[in-house]
Amino acid sequence: MNLSLALLKEKLVTLVKDDNIGVSGSLLHLPHPVFYAGGDCLDSHILYITMAEKLPSNLTFMPASALICIGDPPPNCYNDALDLLVITDATDIFELSNAIHEIYEIYGNWDLKLQRCLREKKSLQHLADISELIFGNGMFVMNGDFYMVAHSKMHALYDSPNLHLDESGRIPIEQVNLFKNDAIYNKIKNEKNVFIYPSEVLPFRTLCQNIFLNDTFLFRIIVPETVQPFNDSDSQILEYLSQQLVQDPDYLATFQRSKNSQLETLLQNIMLGNAYNQTAFQKALQQMGWSQTNLYCVVHIKPSSQDIYHTTTTYFCNVIMQDFRQTFAFSHNQSILVIINLDHLDGSRDDYFKKFNRMVKDGNFKVGYSNYSVGLTHLKEYFREAEIALELGTRNDPTKANHKFCDAVLPYMLNQITAELPGQLLISPILMRLQDYDLKNHSDYVHTLRVFLNNNHNAVQTAKDLFIHRATIVYRLERIKEIGHTDLKNKDELLHLDLSFELIQLATN
Repeated sequence: MNLSLALLKEKLVTLVKDDNIGVSGSLLHLPHPVFYAGGDCLDSHILYITMAEKLPSNLTFMPASALICIGDPPPNCYNDALDLLVITDATDIFELSNAIHEIYEIYGNWDLKLQRCLREKKSLQHLADISELIFGNGMFVMNGDFYMVAHSKMHALYDSPNLHLDESGRIPIEQVNLFKNDAIYNKIKNEKNVFIYPSEVLPFRTLCQNIFLNDTFLFRIIVPETVQPFNDSDSQILEYLSQQLVQDPDYLATFQRSKNSQLETLLQNIMLGNAYNQTAFQKALQQMGWSQTNLYCVVHIKPSSQDIYHTTTTYFCNVIMQDFRQTFAFSHNQSILVIINLDHLDGSRDDYFKKFNRMVKDGNFKVGYSNYSVGLTHLKEYFREAEIALELGTRNDPTKANHKFCDAVLPYMLNQITAELPGQLLISPILMRLQDYDLKNHSDYVHTLRVFLNNNHNAVQTAKDLFIHRATIVYRLERIKEIGHTDLKNKDELLHLDLSFELIQLATN
């Protein structure tokens, strides 16, 4: 494996007295060094070792040549074409050579292990294990679902209380929510180069490299700044590691997200209206201990725009299924759909939904709940109930996060009623006659009727609400009956009047 002069400087820091390192000095382009054996020019991409007295004063240099010199070299060695390390005068050249070769051997052995890891398609944990000594701070691997799927074992960072990782390596919701709302994190999500993420969310700086396959994010290699400060060579080696990974797409393909579970595949088909194996569906439910006699609630969660950008829906599906027992969650059309078995909850339903709604609030989500139902025979319709609750609830109150279908049924019915014809064409003829009379005579019979209906036909309460005498309300009601051609007793007429007022209110809103 080729190394850079900057890396060698870091490893030989106790021996270095001076240097002159340019851009090429940070490139991993130098093979094992050779002793300078004379000549008037140093070749490109060759690392020479010598003593100062061996160098002629007229020595020239090809671009990107490199020299490690014991003692002060001639002034012409301080040249833009030459990357130079000056070693203390008392250093033995053979001891220096041995030290340099040991450095090359360490990185060469790591490179051999790396190539074998790729060739044999070993795990990311194996990759972290073989790399922990190369990165003095150890190494993590975080997948697209915000799970630390691999980590070096050189220290107890993985179990650090500052990270709060669970046994599966999941980053807690609080940190994921901070990630997705962090302006810096939004910029580096699709970064192709090595970058440093500041200690904004995690309790330390991290050196990171995103790994992609065909422009699809697979995972992020993370070097935490916990044991020692970052060196320039950390970026060089991390970049080299990522290049080796990207050049082996067959290896990376093994870390693409696994196919959906059988139950998720069945649910996706149900949502799309496709044919599905009902026997397989029943069997999948039975494997979860669920039956068609259980009581269920279906949930539709609308993630924030940040969640869609950071593709966190799979993460939150896993969170829901791990933190909320008796649920099954899956992604569908950039939303999260959840089935809850209400009969198998550990505690009370109130406590369960309080905790669930707290998760919704912390995640900056919007959520719709279906009505409770026995069995899942009409599952697609239950999902539609939850979606309707979310759509209409958000429209009526955008500031509210939780919406129930039972509260949205009437607005939904009114929307369906006016799907073909506008509301003004569906108004009760009784109400139309009263509207016409009020307009011509500057009276207020429509308002009187509305208050009367809202008070469940209670004339006394209506008089109080209108601040009029009881005899006056009796007179007005008689006039309403006369003008509207109604006795205000026919159930169909009264229902039509109630719906008419709702349609007027809907049009006003």
